Order: sequence, then C-alpha cells, then structure tokens
Amino acid sequence: MTRITPLITALALLGVSVQAIDFTQLSAAKRLRADKRYDEAIQKLEGMAAKADEAGENFTYLDFAIDVAVDSLKSPEKALALVAAVKDPVHRDFARLRVLADFERYDEALASVQGKEIDAWPVRCRSQAHSILAGIYHAKKDAVAELQQWQLTADAPGAEVGVRGRALRELGVLNLKQGNAKEAEEQFRKAVQVTPANYAWRVESLIALSRLLIESQRGREAVKAFDGTDFTKVTSLTSRANLIEAYARALLAAGKKIKAIETFDQLLQLDIPTEWKDRINKELDQMAETF
Repeated sequence: MTRITPLITALALLGVSVQAIDFTQLSAAKRLRADKRYDEAIQKLEGMAAKADEAGENFTYLDFAIDVAVDSLKSPEKALALVAAVKDPVHRDFARLRVLADFERYDEALASVQGKEIDAWPVRCRSQAHSILAGIYHAKKDAVAELQQWQLTADAPGAEVGVRGRALRELGVLNLKQGNAKEAEEQFRKAVQVTPANYAWRVESLIALSRLLIESQRGREAVKAFDGTDFTKVTSLTSRANLIEAYARALLAAGKKIKAIETFDQLLQLDIPTEWKDRINKELDQMAETF
C-alpha cells in the first residue's frame, strides 16, 4: 500500500481522479518496459491515452510513454510525437518543455514557454517546470536567471519533497558562490529541514552547512547541525563517508578532539579508497603529535 501512495499523491497534484486510472494496464506497461519491450510499452500507453476520458488520465499515460521514449529509446522524434497527443494544452506545454530540455534543445525549450503563465499550471508541473528552467539556465551559465528559477521552484506551493529540497540546496550553492554566506546558510538550513530522509541533496546541504559554520568559527553550531543524524541509514557509501568526515571536522572545530578521532576511526572502517584513508591517517598522525 505504501508503494502506491506516492503515485496517488502525484496524481492528485496533477488533478487526476485516481479512480479513473487503470493501474492494472499501467503495471502491464511498466512490465513491458522492464522487459525492454519499449515499443510495445509505448503502444499500450498510447492506446490507453486515446481512450481516456479525463485530460489528467490522458496525460498520466502519455507522461509515462514519454519517459520510455526519452530515457529508454532516446528518441526526440517519438517523444515529441507523444507530446502532441496530450489533450490538455497546459500539460502539453509542460511535456514539451521537459522533452526539449532532456535533449538539450535549450533555446527551443525557452521559446516554448515564452509568454506562458507557468505559475498558473498544476502544482506538480509548476515546480518541476521551474526546476527544468533552472537547469537550462545553469547549462547556459546564466547564474541570475538560474537563481530566480530555483527560488520559484522552492516557493511553489505543493512542490514535491525532492524538487523543493534540491532547489534549496542549489540556492545555497549559488548564494555561496556569490559571496552571500548568510543567505547560503539560510537556504542550506531550509534544505536540511525539508525531510530527515537521506537524499543526496540533503546530505550535501548538511555537509555544506557544517563547513560554512566551521569557517565562521561556529564549531558548536556545526556539531549541533548533525543532531539526530543516523549515519548507518545513509545507503550510499560515499555519501555516508563524506557525512562522517564532515561530522568529525565539526567536532574538531568545537574542540572535541577525542570524539573527533573516534569519528575519523569510524570513517576508516568503511570501504573507502586507499587515497582517502591515507589522507585521514596522515591527519591523525599529525594530531597525535600535538595531542
């Protein structure tokens, strides 16, 4: 039941009646994709979309078909043909933006939303559209426009956890690059507070926050930032190792040398690259000389 909940929530944000969705046929299409029968999966989804009475239901099937065309077939022609079949003009605009951005046709993507009222789009489309535009401006090295779009993403009502969290993390990074440490700290703190789950953007935000606090001589605050963190629940080995190292450095900055050494030792127990272990061991040797 819990595995279905995120999909139901997403459909609700898109204004789709959950009762209208044929989950049995949708699952069948997913199995076809898993079996790498991509054309069959798309054909099934197109047939379902053509019979759909609701515009939202129509988009749900075609959105999945577009995923297959983009990620599996890597065919812009097929993806854009599917976009054209979307009944609702707003969802069609969103789908076109997404496909053009995915294939790095950035100028076309920007032109496709020129004059469009993105903030009047369905909630889920709205936040994702702004994040897509932020990614485009990042690729075009327009930091001002990128920051604006990430802010719009973060502020969008009902934005998905992952979309909002990443937006806040990116806002922190951009503000830090611009020398605005105070604003960067605020954005990193907001990102960490979005969810306790160990998403990559949250881990990166926590590490960046602790580093920023250490640099501003606030070691105790840096340690406190890790309160409630369960390192064992971070599934990515690299992310867990980076997080543990950041915590150890926060402890050092707070004057908790013994606890820091113990934490560095936890890091060394992980299966991290030899170069990484050598660097930590060298630092520990230097610490031992001045203990």
